[in-house]
Amino acid sequence: MNTLFVYNKKAGSKFNLALIDEIKSNLPNNFQSEFIEIQNFSTFNSTGFNCLVAVGGDGTVSTVAKRAQTEGKIMAILPQGSGDGLARFLGLTKNIAKDVKTILNGHKIQIDTAEVSGYFFVNVAGSGFEAQVAHAFDSAGIRGLMGYAKIIIKLYREKHEKQISLTLSNNQIKLPFFSLSIANGNQWGNNFEIASKADIQDGLLDIAIMRKPKWYQIPNLILFLRNRRKSNSLISYYKAERIDIEESEDIWHIDGEPILLKTKQTVHIHPKSLTIIVPHDKEKNAKT
Repeated sequence: MNTLFVYNKKAGSKFNLALIDEIKSNLPNNFQSEFIEIQNFSTFNSTGFNCLVAVGGDGTVSTVAKRAQTEGKIMAILPQGSGDGLARFLGLTKNIAKDVKTILNGHKIQIDTAEVSGYFFVNVAGSGFEAQVAHAFDSAGIRGLMGYAKIIIKLYREKHEKQISLTLSNNQIKLPFFSLSIANGNQWGNNFEIASKADIQDGLLDIAIMRKPKWYQIPNLILFLRNRRKSNSLISYYKAERIDIEESEDIWHIDGEPILLKTKQTVHIHPKSLTIIVPHDKEKNAKT
């Protein structure tokens, strides 16, 4: 299998180019592969490769996933980002030897992908508070969990609830929201699960609409997001294959990458449109 590794030197907080040598040292001697920086990926001809490997964070994963889906190639992930939401959901680690072994011997499954107003995503897209965090995080140019924490505290004080209107399978819903998540995978990253019941192979997207927590509600909310508790009064959940959204906001994120969208957004799912390599234990729980 001729494999292209696409790496992002800006991923995470401590990316080191020695990582590339470590990856190569764990590959068989006769393994056909090439390594390129993601900055050169958009103009790179990947026709001759069977497998595309994202070496980086959520943004790198999303970029490589889009190409893999478009060209009908197999995808794999070597997570090296700050959050690594999809990689964690799929049971991957930051252990290079273990994750390279998954690329060599793991199982191939078909997963859903999605788009919002024509923009591809594979894990989570969102508006409101979480999108503002993504925009601020990108502008600040910092990485890591502590960087997220500082931005979250600052924006929490400034952000207020607004009204949102969604149409799910011809049913209209209007309610106040602080943060909106459209989840294909189950988490934002760092094992904070906004949609623990998400199934990336069921042909449906999970919609999580969060109210603004009071200060005293934040500890329980964090426990809910970290410990897979069954419910939280601040979050309402829905499932749909198509979502029409009005009265949200222009500020969005797509797989953690900041973006501006028009006032009305339409979200579609593309069932089982991407082939990806996962560890054996994850495959046992997947619907194939």
